[in-house]
Amino acid sequence: MEADGRAAAARRAKEAGNDAYRKSFLETLPAYCKSLLETAVEHYTRGALLDPSDISFLTNRAAAYLKLCKYTECVRDCDDAVKSGREVGANNKLIAKALSRKASALLELADCAGDYAPAIRALEQSLAEHYCEETLDKLGEAERERKELEEQDRLDQEAADHDREKGNEFFKQKKYHEAAMHYTRAIKMSPKDPRAFSNRAQCHIYLGDFPQGLKDAEKCVELDPTFIKGYVRKAKVQFLMESYENALATYLEGLKCDPNNMEVLDGLRRCAACIKKANGVDVELDDLKEMSGNFQSENDLRKFQKATEQAAILKNEASDERLRRIESERMARTMEEHLSGVQQELERLKKQHSEVTEKLQNTNEHLQGQLYESRGQYERLLAEHDHLLHERNHAVREVQELRQKRGQMLSVLTTAMHCEFSSSELECATENFSSLLKIGEGGFGCVYRGLLRNMTVAIKVLKSDSLHGQSQFEQEVAILSRVRHPHLVTLLGACLESSTLVYEFLPNGSLEDFLLCEEKRRTLPWQTRIRIISEICSALTFLHKNKPHPVVHGDLKPANILLDVNLVTKLSDFGISRHLIQSSTNNTIMYHTMHPMGTLQYMDPEFFATGELTCQSDVYSFGVVVLRLLTGKPPDGIKKLVEDAMEKGNLNSVVDTLAGEWPDVHVQQLAYLAINCMELSRRCRPDLSGEVWGVVEALKEDATLSSPSSSRPSDEICTPSYFICPISQDVMDDPHIAADGFTYEAEAIKSWLDSGHDTSPMTNMRLEHDVLIPNRALRSAIQEWLQQQNMAL
Repeated sequence: MEADGRAAAARRAKEAGNDAYRKSFLETLPAYCKSLLETAVEHYTRGALLDPSDISFLTNRAAAYLKLCKYTECVRDCDDAVKSGREVGANNKLIAKALSRKASALLELADCAGDYAPAIRALEQSLAEHYCEETLDKLGEAERERKELEEQDRLDQEAADHDREKGNEFFKQKKYHEAAMHYTRAIKMSPKDPRAFSNRAQCHIYLGDFPQGLKDAEKCVELDPTFIKGYVRKAKVQFLMESYENALATYLEGLKCDPNNMEVLDGLRRCAACIKKANGVDVELDDLKEMSGNFQSENDLRKFQKATEQAAILKNEASDERLRRIESERMARTMEEHLSGVQQELERLKKQHSEVTEKLQNTNEHLQGQLYESRGQYERLLAEHDHLLHERNHAVREVQELRQKRGQMLSVLTTAMHCEFSSSELECATENFSSLLKIGEGGFGCVYRGLLRNMTVAIKVLKSDSLHGQSQFEQEVAILSRVRHPHLVTLLGACLESSTLVYEFLPNGSLEDFLLCEEKRRTLPWQTRIRIISEICSALTFLHKNKPHPVVHGDLKPANILLDVNLVTKLSDFGISRHLIQSSTNNTIMYHTMHPMGTLQYMDPEFFATGELTCQSDVYSFGVVVLRLLTGKPPDGIKKLVEDAMEKGNLNSVVDTLAGEWPDVHVQQLAYLAINCMELSRRCRPDLSGEVWGVVEALKEDATLSSPSSSRPSDEICTPSYFICPISQDVMDDPHIAADGFTYEAEAIKSWLDSGHDTSPMTNMRLEHDVLIPNRALRSAIQEWLQQQNMAL
């Protein structure tokens, strides 16, 4: 009762909020419109408290906030709505609407801040949830506005660079007023460029406007704390303002950015000398340590000490010069009759000082240019060194990983399969890989039929110089050596040195061969096709439920579905299969890659777009295979073909008539099942072990009952020759490999050896030893075959 009451109250709150929100669109008075919207916000807030699972309260309140120009509150409500919607599994349209409204608020904020990236991300997320033309138009408009803003920023930066270069030209001509004007223009166009502030500070220094120069230098340091010229300009102004302690501290800060900068070291020496003269004492090594803190090394402190020793040599001359200047000023104040002569002397000294300053400035600029060029070259070499070091470390890690994987592969072959073949054995089995024995060829290797250790096998030779070929070899061995299933191809062994895999031989080839040939398609009646669909579903379910990590095939298609002599299905080609690991961020099981691979017509669209491979990727490919078995048509456009037939109510027009007369109910069920498996969003696809298996198993039982021959006579069962012991002529229960390379029943060969024989039962040649090796791969294959025969009976 209480829950019903809360639900009714929530509905009333939503209706009241919606009514106030609609009235706000009809109201022309701003104040009354705002009052209606605030009333709507109150009702939506009350409804959200009563029914937190209904995210429409949050999306509606976000719309009201958007109209009230409360963009931050709108973004907050939209984020909460998206989070809650995904937790409770809300409709994708509601989530897309919340993201669209969030993007509208972010676009309003971007008009002020100039940052359109958050709005564009929200619009893209909205389109991913639910496609909408209006949202797509908003996304296009936002991207156009961002491009226009970026273009305007680029033009402003070009204009700023032009004004700064003009300022540099006037500065070289000593036209400091004109140079400062151009630097000011550059700052207006690009207010975050520290170079313009540094250059204008230098102009103010030469113009004698020290406070403004100090302000520009401090701004330069604030914009880029690593720009050494900002510290130099700031310290120079402080030195000219006779604030030697502050200048010394500024130089020490700059020294942290560039410990070897000569201009900074010279400034420190001059500051130390001035402080020493002001205090009348010498500066020792410990004093320098105290001034520079823990940053300076012992070598740098030695440099400072040497500089102070040089300053001590000039102490007497500087002291005498200071006394003469004081005496001169005193005489100028007290002796008016000598004023004209003193004025002339001062003018001469000013002229001389100007000439010396100009020479020093030219020399300083030349040295600064050389230092800047050297520093740029050093930074380029350092960056190149770091890049090469990073590449080397990456290459070393890759080599170590490959070595580790290869070691693991060898361990798997040794412990799980106990069957490793040599290159010479494989060459002999295939008559040196004769083209006459080639039964298949792909982009990364070829498949040959061969006679190996007295049994017919399929030998896949992967290209060892191909990175994908090596990866395919490792994946197939890692997966097929650990899993066994009646509908998975049996891996009998491998050759590490030549990247070669040895499988059981299946004489009927692939399902693709049957679907491409009309004569062969006739041999697949609809009952057999439903059984094949059931067997594929069984194999995929087994892989997806594998412990400890699920296995996804990743390249399911008719060419990778083989058929044995009894048309029993065997999944093959696990080259791009992967063990899935649970993600720690979103608690999902997937494998992520930057380079999705597979056959495009059968590939999961989400895997192709995001690189995220999940079990649902196999479900999509399974749906395509079902449609191909149902219609007998190629995969291109097959989904649209079936959907159009379903809309017209004429599915029988697209089914494959070579399979016989399909029951209408079976056609409908298979078509709907395949279309659901091929949903674009993986979250909307059914689960193989649940809904899909229930439908497929029921169809298989009906097909078995309607089959003209539900079972075969026992005398028609064809036993593979390599399952039979050459001595006892019975199907082997515990096969072992002897020194002659042939496989025998363990009890039979042991009796042969115990009776005193030292020759081979097959070749009559002398055996090199009597050691027997268990053939576990063949034993597994025999057990699976026996299980299939029991199921058939």
